[in-house]
Amino acid sequence: MKVTANSKIIVLIISLVLANYLLAFPSPQAQSQQLQIEKARIFQETYPVITESDLYCSYFVLEDELPSIRVTASERQQEKILLSDDDIVYINGGRNDGLEIGQLFFLVEVLARVDGYGYLACKRGRVRLINCEAERSVGRIEKSCGHVTVGNFLFPYEEKEGLLGRDLGFEPYGETGRGPIGHVIFQENEFVQIASGHWAIIDLGKEDGLEVGQQLIIYKRVSPRAPREAIASAIVIDLSRKTATIRILSAKDAIFRGYEVQAR
Repeated sequence: MKVTANSKIIVLIISLVLANYLLAFPSPQAQSQQLQIEKARIFQETYPVITESDLYCSYFVLEDELPSIRVTASERQQEKILLSDDDIVYINGGRNDGLEIGQLFFLVEVLARVDGYGYLACKRGRVRLINCEAERSVGRIEKSCGHVTVGNFLFPYEEKEGLLGRDLGFEPYGETGRGPIGHVIFQENEFVQIASGHWAIIDLGKEDGLEVGQQLIIYKRVSPRAPREAIASAIVIDLSRKTATIRILSAKDAIFRGYEVQAR
């Protein structure tokens, strides 16, 4: 059978049409692969910028008076000082104080007085009440964050949600922030310097218009006559009236107490 030039042209045209069709309407397998690529791209851009540890295990400044209800003893206090999950503790409050079986509380360690602000404190875990009498209760520790001890205070538990987002980063000598200027007044575990992933407390709070999830820039000055340099990006994870707890998202240099902080 003799193949003419016209036949070859027709076959070529049909092949091109089929190729365009397949490109316009990819197979289910190709569509699935493309979807996975898009998901991976989104995942690279967003991640938990506020984690469960940030919400339930971080430092904060208590600006009110200390609560009266606290852990007064533990079932195994003769065996160990540091308590952990499922340990039983005894509490100096009961039904007369409004406590009920099943209630959940934060366990909080009060560390020191912060002049002009209140008390430096740290959330150490959670305790659930399993028995309540008129003036005392029994609780079981849940999800301890370390350093749970007799003497920890009970604070009302509040369910919180983490936050997915992305680090907005910083430019060393780029556009400066526009909000009020504050300073780092405390660093996690009283470290001399901190970096990415660490917590800090700043002297800006709700009264300055800050919100949980808001990102800030941290600056340093090498000289009073030199412009300040942006060295880190941080996010607000907890708020009080005059102070806020932040976590460092990224940093190009070590961060020290006294460094300037400003909202974007």
